Parts: sequence; C-alpha cells; structure tokens
Amino acid sequence: MALSVGTVPKQPVEDAAHKRPKIVTSKQRVFWATLVLLALVLAGVLWSLSIGSQHIPLSRVPGAIFRADTPDQLIIQSIRLPRVVLALCVGAALAVAGALMQAVAANPLAAPEIMGVNAGAAFVVVLAITVLPSLSGAPTILLSFGGAAAAGVSVMLLAGSGRGRVSPIRLALAGVTASSLLISLTQVLIIFNENSADSVLFWLVGGVNFAGWPDVRNLLPWLILGLLGAFAMARPLNLLALGDDMARGLGQNIERTRLLGSTLVIVLCGAAVSVAGPVAFIGLIVPHIMRRVVGSSYTVLLPLCAVGGAVLVLYADIVSRYVKPPYEVPAGVVTALIGAPIFVYLARRQKVTS
Repeated sequence: MALSVGTVPKQPVEDAAHKRPKIVTSKQRVFWATLVLLALVLAGVLWSLSIGSQHIPLSRVPGAIFRADTPDQLIIQSIRLPRVVLALCVGAALAVAGALMQAVAANPLAAPEIMGVNAGAAFVVVLAITVLPSLSGAPTILLSFGGAAAAGVSVMLLAGSGRGRVSPIRLALAGVTASSLLISLTQVLIIFNENSADSVLFWLVGGVNFAGWPDVRNLLPWLILGLLGAFAMARPLNLLALGDDMARGLGQNIERTRLLGSTLVIVLCGAAVSVAGPVAFIGLIVPHIMRRVVGSSYTVLLPLCAVGGAVLVLYADIVSRYVKPPYEVPAGVVTALIGAPIFVYLARRQKVTS
C-alpha cells in the first residue's frame, strides 16, 4: 500500500487565519489615545477658563486668551490662564516622574508620594516658608530639590536596596514610614508658626488655586529640562525593563541609567511640589493607566504620561470648584480620593515578600 507524505491540507489553516479576529495595532492605540487626550486638554482648558466666581461664556474665552481689553478678558489672562497652565505643567511633571520612578526601581508601586519624595520636598518648602519666609521663587525650588532627594535616598536605604531588588511591599512600607515622619515634622513647623498656618495648610493638600505667572515661570525651565531628559532616556529604560542581566548583556550601564532617572525624578517632583504642593497619586495613577492603553514601551509611554498627567490635574482642579461652591478645595483632595483606592488595589495584587 502506498502512503503519501506531506499531504496535510492547508485550506483549514487559511480559513482559521481568515476568521481570526482583527486586533488593534500599537500604532492605532497610540494614535487614538493621543487624539483623545488632546481633545480632553482642549475641552478642559476652555471649561476651566469659563468657570469661577464670575461665569464667562465659552464664546468669549478664545479671544480673551490673546488680549485683555475687557474685565472678563483681564480675569482670564491674569487669574485663570496661569492656573490652567500651571495645572497642565504640574500634572505632566508628576506623571512622568512616576513613570521614571517605577522604571528605575523596577517596582509597580513606586511613585513620588509613595516613596516620600513629595513629602520631603514639601517639608523643606514649609521649612522655608515658616522659618525663612524671605525665600521665594527659584531658591524655594532648589530647597525642594534637596528635600526630594534626601527623602528618596532615605526610603531606598530603609527598604534595603543594598540587598538586591526592593520588593513592592517593603518599598511601600518604607515610603509610608518616611512620609509619616516628614508629615509629622511639617505639622510641628506649622504649630510653632501660626501666622503662616492657613496658607501652608491649604498648600500642603496640593493644588493650583493661587497660581500666578511667576509660578509658571519658575516651574517651566525645570519642567522642560526634566521632560527632555526623560524622553531621551526612553531606550535605556526599555532595556532596563528587560532585567539587569539582559540590560548589561546589551551594553547598558544600569547604574548610570538609574542615577540619571533618579535625578530627573527629583527635578520634576521638586519643581512641581515647590509651586503646587504635594498633589497626590498622579505619579501612580497615570503610568498604570497609560500602560494598559498603549503598552510598556517608554518611547510612547513617557510622552503620553505627560499629557495624561496634565489632563488629570486639570480636571481635578475643575471638579474641586464644584465640591462646595462658591468655595474651592485644593485639587489634591480630588486626586487623593481617586488614587487611594487604586493604590490599595495595586498593593493587593503584589505578592508579599520579605
């Protein structure tokens, strides 16, 4: 009996391939995510400029951005526009800082507020406001950098970074411990300096309620420096995500990458906290959302985190105006209400390791 070899029919395979569901490509995801985020930015900017103690119709808003001939236009240019611009800048800075910190620490729970970086920067700024009130502007930003750096290094040492990769739970515990200590010290400063208590307490929650053009000018150079540095590190961060051994095998200097990434985190967080206070959970929420939408490539993730963070702080500031009108609460209250349950969810997903 003759046996035929290699006569397996190909038609069923072709049919299966033809019937396979069509998936959305990465480029399509990036395109639609970018389009949606930019649309949200535009809508949020117009909405934010139109609301306040004096309502301004949306039809008058675009013209008021470029000239100030009427009282409404003057209100937009001098009060509301710097608030909007600062919200966008602060959101971008904190979100990119969170993505960088998660990459450098190889830890999904790493974020400026979890690792005490925001609390450290806030403590030093409050110290400057209460003890040395003559300091303002750029010197305050430099002090904020120092506080952020000291807090971040302390948390990593407390979490036992010298024993290898830091576990998510150990890092979170170390960060909460350091943050609690720094917050307690900040409260002591406020108690002993009651004259500055009202403004400092409002600032400590985090928000852009009292934003002005000087704040934007102080933040903008550091924001540009931090964002450009972060975008330039996209490829090294992608290699670092493969693991230390693989990254070294591909010629990556992982120690230098982590040092540069940590420096950029300090620059971005320190600058943002110095002008807007410690707005909570932006650096934790946005990177996780963007990863689910566009994947983990830092070439795409970092720019979209910048836009996503800007959107989140902008809309948190808008929502904060509707909580108890005509009064306003800081945007940090809104971001904390959103971010706290997300942090608990992410922490529960991690395996507890010693």
